[in-house]
Amino acid sequence: MNSSEVTSYPYYRKGLPATILITTLFVAFASFFSIGRGGFAGTRSTVLTGIALAFSAVIIFLIFYTGRVDRWRKIFFSAYAVAFAISFVWWTAGDRGHMWLLDKETLYAQAPMCHIVVPMLILPILFKQEIIFPVVFADAAFMILLVIVVGLVYGRAFCSWGCFFGGQDQLFAALPGRKRWRPKPLKPFVRYFSYGLLAFIILHSFSTLSPTYCFWLCPFKTTSEFIEVNSFIRVIQVFIFVILWILLAVFLPFLSKKRIQCSLFCPMGAFLSCTSKINLFGLRIDKERCKKCNRCIEACPTFSLTGDALESGQPAISCSKCGACIESCPEGAMGFTALGVPFAAKGLPGETPADRVGFWRKLGRDIWDPAVVFIFGIFIVGNVMASSYFVDSMSRLLRYFLGI
Repeated sequence: MNSSEVTSYPYYRKGLPATILITTLFVAFASFFSIGRGGFAGTRSTVLTGIALAFSAVIIFLIFYTGRVDRWRKIFFSAYAVAFAISFVWWTAGDRGHMWLLDKETLYAQAPMCHIVVPMLILPILFKQEIIFPVVFADAAFMILLVIVVGLVYGRAFCSWGCFFGGQDQLFAALPGRKRWRPKPLKPFVRYFSYGLLAFIILHSFSTLSPTYCFWLCPFKTTSEFIEVNSFIRVIQVFIFVILWILLAVFLPFLSKKRIQCSLFCPMGAFLSCTSKINLFGLRIDKERCKKCNRCIEACPTFSLTGDALESGQPAISCSKCGACIESCPEGAMGFTALGVPFAAKGLPGETPADRVGFWRKLGRDIWDPAVVFIFGIFIVGNVMASSYFVDSMSRLLRYFLGI
């Protein structure tokens, strides 16, 4: 049988009672964070926050009711990327009047804080007591703490569930119905290039006391804000930003259905990958159930699965826990698990259990599942980061097109 004809299974499909309970808990948690942000302060904000919350609630409901984790995650993640671009670019080009981070704004530490800069901040803060990115200390400290906590708990899952930049190459990778270019197995130099880049920008940023990646290599300056163009060097920098974005975040992902920028060039992804061995949650492979059909290798958007990975029972440290491999596996041989919890693949849908399970026991099994705890937690993280951009982008579009 052709590999494209093999049926994959909705491995994480839950019963309706469990799905409703999970969704209700999500709405409660998300509403709590929205209240803290003033999301229900007025009629307009209440309505828009309610719409954004309803969208996220539908997504998490469908994740568990259909069992298609990656399919619905991609919709949420791509919508998040679009909302961020609309909100941020409208603020810079519209409200502020320009997409440039002016030198005077740099001087007075008025730049918006970005998580990708965190690896470049650590050495200057530790050894020079300097913040090399133009933000106040409180903003830098909060972002560093956020990256450390999320990294230790979820690791690179943040790259597939919470990064407002990562959703861009995810969007363009998801657009085509089929691959137009199939990359050959990557050489080690290519596979681990982002780790070398991470080491370089950490050391270079420390030696120059400037955020190297932000000034020279960040493709996402194209959809956020450039540095002020007031010299020929700045023209070159802007040219590099735009070319890298078109190539790594748009063109190559569209051709290959792989997240090229995220998996091969992003230093933050490499930084978070370094925590993969101590994350509370991970992805494992049941080596006995796996039939080596390689569909998961084909489906993985970050080049994290190879033949060696299947033999070892776990993906490479670059795994972003997106769920694409789980959804593609016809044997149900892959799944999310928690640190210290032995992993073994569960019975596939349609397999008859040895004993009949009562309603409450089935509900308990559905809820108390490492995969449910993982997906619920990381989806909360992503929703907290995305909700303000959902609300702001909807507000701006309504005001611009409908005058309301």
